[in-house]
Parts: sequence; structure tokens; C-alpha cells
Amino acid sequence: MSSKAHMLLTASALALTALLASCGVTSSPRATAATSADAVMTVLEPGALSDAQLEATYGGTLVTRTPTFALLTVSADAGVMTAQGSKTRIEKNRKVYRVSQGHGQTSVSGSGTVGLWGNGSVGVWGNGSVGVWGNGSVGVWGNGSVGVWGNGSVGVWGNGSVGVWGNGRYEPIPQNSDPWQQIALDDVQAGRRASGNGMTVAVIDTGVDLNHPALAGGFTEPSTWHDFVDGDATPQDEGELGHGLTGHGTEVAGIVAQVAPAAKLMPLRVLGADGSGDVASVAAAIVWAVDHGADVINLSLGSDQAMTAVSQAIAYANSQGVVVAAAAGNTGAEGIDYPAAEFAAQPMNVAVGSVDLHDVKSTFSQYGALELLAPGEAIYGPAPQERFAAWSGTSMSAPVVAGGLALALEGGATGAQAAAALTGTATSVNGVQGNAAYAGKLGAGRIDLNAALTSLGR
Repeated sequence: MSSKAHMLLTASALALTALLASCGVTSSPRATAATSADAVMTVLEPGALSDAQLEATYGGTLVTRTPTFALLTVSADAGVMTAQGSKTRIEKNRKVYRVSQGHGQTSVSGSGTVGLWGNGSVGVWGNGSVGVWGNGSVGVWGNGSVGVWGNGSVGVWGNGSVGVWGNGRYEPIPQNSDPWQQIALDDVQAGRRASGNGMTVAVIDTGVDLNHPALAGGFTEPSTWHDFVDGDATPQDEGELGHGLTGHGTEVAGIVAQVAPAAKLMPLRVLGADGSGDVASVAAAIVWAVDHGADVINLSLGSDQAMTAVSQAIAYANSQGVVVAAAAGNTGAEGIDYPAAEFAAQPMNVAVGSVDLHDVKSTFSQYGALELLAPGEAIYGPAPQERFAAWSGTSMSAPVVAGGLALALEGGATGAQAAAALTGTATSVNGVQGNAAYAGKLGAGRIDLNAALTSLGR
């Protein structure tokens, strides 16, 4: 079944462009503690020490643990920050991760209005303008659109329906037809070869609009959700669309849902509405996702430095068969953000950059130690308050790959096999005009879902 959202755009159109960027004992994450301390301590090989013994020994508050590491929040005072031995690492905690390093602000013209149709009423954005993003790292651009979902009945992604291609268009969001055909999603879905059925993708981000009609029926059980920012079980994408990074996680989840419509989404909130988050929250969310059944983890976030806790959490995920896709970052420079920068020698993890519709590296996309490229410019997805919006960034490219991994895993491939299928069949873009300066630094190339599934015998 399919249902189309209809929108009217008069004068200047509006787009939101986010430049981005085992079986042992585990502890339930303590989200409040994770976000209130200045520093974190990673204890390697905690052994048989109980939770209480760990806290007493190292003078911190336990956030999460696996058989290979334990994570505590600690005070940043001189006494605690003193070296604890070869098995501990003490690092900064607060606001280390973000969805963008920023390219400066872009304002939107205030002379136009946006009409929202489909439910018998027409609405506008205030006085015809949208506030500029507050931190200078995200701009509101005038080449896309924001609209609402028809009458709230767009629920095709989460219910296993795959027959969404008709007359060369992707029906839920026709504006995405070109990028989805670019990666051969039409061939995969039209032939009902894969939909992500039985797979779970954890979206570790700003949260998700849990009430959006486009995502109805597409979530895992609420017992698997968590908000590591507020310390509760409701990872809602908070704030107001058009301010900060509100809507980022909803968009990311919606992209996964378009690529793998039968996969289940596990919403985990680690970033505030400003798009920043703590080390403890990100690491704990990765462990949580693994322990609650995720097959794929999407990280449309990054840092300019490696953090031991997150590296250890990703290693734990891999040890349990979970594959990870992470965004490369959006400064346009050589060298990519962490944790993606560590993925080159890790066969179950994929660092993702962005290309345009002509396979030219996006100007904002970082490059270097990449594995894959995927469309990341003006990709449409659900937005809070029953809207849909277009965003740009490697944050959008990563969930394309995460969805592709879910498609590959559905047939019984391991995480390493799924990642190898996507990278091994990618279309090289080194010879594309406009990419000469980046030859050899764009990974295997642009993802091709048809070729990847064919390589897996599907």
C-alpha cells in the first residue's frame, strides 16, 4: 500500500540541510549519571569485580559494562584524573560527539510561505520565515521543501509492504526517486528481493519522532528504547523543527526505513536538540543496542578524536555479530571523523561519505579512509510534527548504507559478509569528472544494492 503526502510550496522553498556529520554480565545504563560528569573512565578487562567493587575501586559511577570493558563517569578533579594504571583510560565526557563540525550559517528568505496540504487545512511557517540555526553549524537552504504527510495515513514503511515502485517513482516520497534509482533500490524492491525483514537497526541519534505516521509500526518493542540524555524510556526527537538539530534522528530513521522498509527501528537518544552528546551516552547506547537485539547500528555522529569507551563498545558490538555504519563528517576536508576513522581495518564496520546524483563527491563530505559512498544531498525523510523535509550531509549517507546492510543480512549473511558485499560491488567513482582530486580516497565507491544482493546469490 502507498499513500502520498502532498504539499504546496509558494515563493522560496525550504530545505533543512544538516551538514554533518557476549554473553557476560552487563549493567543497565544510568543515563542521568552518564550526562552529568565531566570525565569518563574506561576500565579494560574488569574481570569478576562486581558493579559495587568497580565503583569502590575506581571512585566513579558505573554506566555500563561488558566482559571486555567497564565504563564509569568520574570527577575531573586532579586526584581522580591521576593515572590509574595500564587498564584504565580517563577521557573527556561532555559534548564530545556531534552531528556536524559546521560550515557557518545560511539564512532563509523571509518573503515566502509554505502551504501544508492534505488534511483540509493549509498552514504556514509563522510569518513566512524560519529561524536560523543557533550554533552556526547547520543552515536552512532555499532549494528544497518541507511539507506534511497528507492525512496521517502514510504508514507503508513499517508494515512489510515493499511494492512501492510504480511508473519509475518511489511512491512514499517521490522526490527520492532519483537517489534511490542511483543505488538500484528500485531493482531490489520492485523484485521483492529484500526488505530487511527480521532485521533491527538501532538509530543512535537525537531521538525519533515516535508518533510520526511514516514510521508507524516500524519500531521495536518499547522495552528496547532508551533516552540517554534525559534518562528515561522515551527517546523522542525534542525541540522545534528549524532550531538546532531537531529532526535529525527522525530523518535518519526515515532513510533507513525507505531502504529497508520491513526492518525494525530501535530509537536510542544520545544527542540533545543542539546536536551534541556525551561519550558515556554514546558508548552506553551501543552496548544497549547490542544487548537488546540490534543487527545494525547507525551512527550519524562523530568526534575529532578517538574515544576509548566508544571504540570498546563498537568492538563489543562486532564480537556479537553487529555491524556498524558511521558518517565520515562534513568539513569537506581530508581525514574523517571518529569512530568512522577507525574502521579501515575493521571488516564489520563501514565509514560512509556522500556523493551527489552524478557520483561526484559532495563538497561537504570528508574523504580519506572511507569504505563506501552513498547519496547524501537533499534526501527527503520524515520530520517532526508529521512533516517531511530534505536534509544533506554524510548523516544522510550513513543510514542509506545501514539500510543496505539490513537488506544484505536478511538472507543470512554475517555482518562481515554483508559489509563485504556492499563494498565489494560498489561502483568506483574515481574516474568521474570532479573526483580527480580525491582519486584513491573515496573508498570502494558508491553503493549498488542490486549488485550487492546479486553477489550474495539473491
